[in-house]
Amino acid sequence: MTVRTSADNWQMDLLSAYASRTSVRVEDDARLGAAAVQAVVGRLGRNHALTQREWIAVAVGLAVGIAGAYLLVMAILDPEPYNTLDFALATGAILIAVGGFATIRVLTGDKPPNIKVNATSGIEIQFN
Repeated sequence: MTVRTSADNWQMDLLSAYASRTSVRVEDDARLGAAAVQAVVGRLGRNHALTQREWIAVAVGLAVGIAGAYLLVMAILDPEPYNTLDFALATGAILIAVGGFATIRVLTGDKPPNIKVNATSGIEIQFN
C-alpha cells in the first residue's frame, strides 16, 4: 500500500494501515515535514486509547529523539573541525534512533514495524 501526503485523506489511510498492521509506503510528495509527523503520532495515540503512562513514554521518546536531532544540528553547525565532533555526532544519531524506537514501540505494541527511509522512494513501514 502506498500513501501519498498530497492525497486528501493520507493521514486516515496511514492510521488504518497501522491499525490493520498492513505494510505501507509513505511518499512525502507534498513536502509536509515534521508537522505532519506530529499530527500522525497524535492520532495514533488517540485511536489506540493510550494510557497516561503510555503518553508519558511517547513524550519522553519524542523528547529524546528531538534532543538527538538538536545535538546533531548543533554539532554540524559548530565551527570546530569534524574530527573533534565525532562523539557529539554519534551521540545525536543514537539518541534519535533510541527515541524513535521507543515511541514506535509504545504506539504499535510489542513488535514495532520495520521502517526504512529512502530519499527516492519515501518512507516504507513494514510489519513482519
